Amino acid sequence: MRKTDKRGEVIAFCGTRGVPARYGGFETAVDEISRRFVTRGWSCEVFCRSHGADHQPPTHDGRRLVHVKGSSRAKLDTVVSAWQTGWYLWRHRRQYRHVFWFNTANLPGIVLTWLAGIPMSVNTDGLEWRRAKWSLPFKMYSFVASFLVTRLCRSLISDSLAIQEYYRRRFGRESTVIPYGAPSPTAVDPVRAARVLERLGLETGRYFLQITRFEPDNLPLAVAQAFAESGLSGRGFRMLLVGYRSGSPYAEQVKRHDGRDGVIVHEAIYDPEVLAVLRGHCLAYVHGNSVGGTNPALLEAMASCPRVLAIDSPFSREVLGPLGHYFTLDN
Repeated sequence: MRKTDKRGEVIAFCGTRGVPARYGGFETAVDEISRRFVTRGWSCEVFCRSHGADHQPPTHDGRRLVHVKGSSRAKLDTVVSAWQTGWYLWRHRRQYRHVFWFNTANLPGIVLTWLAGIPMSVNTDGLEWRRAKWSLPFKMYSFVASFLVTRLCRSLISDSLAIQEYYRRRFGRESTVIPYGAPSPTAVDPVRAARVLERLGLETGRYFLQITRFEPDNLPLAVAQAFAESGLSGRGFRMLLVGYRSGSPYAEQVKRHDGRDGVIVHEAIYDPEVLAVLRGHCLAYVHGNSVGGTNPALLEAMASCPRVLAIDSPFSREVLGPLGHYFTLDN
């Protein structure tokens, strides 16, 4: 891209909860990618969902933040915030050089961006219609949205070869594979590391770890149940599950295992040093993300954890290859 034509100079990142990254892989990706754009002299805007946020800063580490309200109803939040983002882009269309959308479920905003004539790329995400948490109507919407996006957008991005192959086979469209990377592990003072482990009641090499959103397709409940049934707690091992947020019935099911049979359920942690300690001192990381492409948490685990035990899927094997240990679910 050249900066000398008449189009606006702003690069927009849309379709996630925004930055700072406090939710999932897409937020982490937007945070990392937009930082690199800024260091190369580009003007970047990151669209953020402001519903429920106590503080709405106008900027963050050189990027302008645009806040859209979204919806108080979780199941409508993506669609509503996508519409609001798309309407904003339409009204300010002359200032944007390129728009990056993340997740085809943001169809309303993607359509408005297309109508506004702003060049865009769409990261397709995973296969949302296979996620157990969604009702049938949303699964149908997600599938149709993905089909329509493949017809509207010339620049499609997949984060794994398996996703690329699915879109080629199912929708007849090619996409560019851009794999995620992982930041270098954070160095932590040994004294602080010892304090973190002591506070959580953990010993180096004596616990398993999973860091994930508590959703059915990420399997934290199955992991907690399997550990409880394994009898490993009787040998002094623990299972630490990080990512609890109150609100969903599924998350509350997982929470009920806290303090039982060696299972520890902890709320989401965003402190990079604490996460580095937990990864670096565990016996093994358990990766349960069963739907979607490459997961940044898996890459971070590979960089920091002694070993990784992953759900056996094309996405896990594409990333881990022979270096991982794999498990399947009993039917």
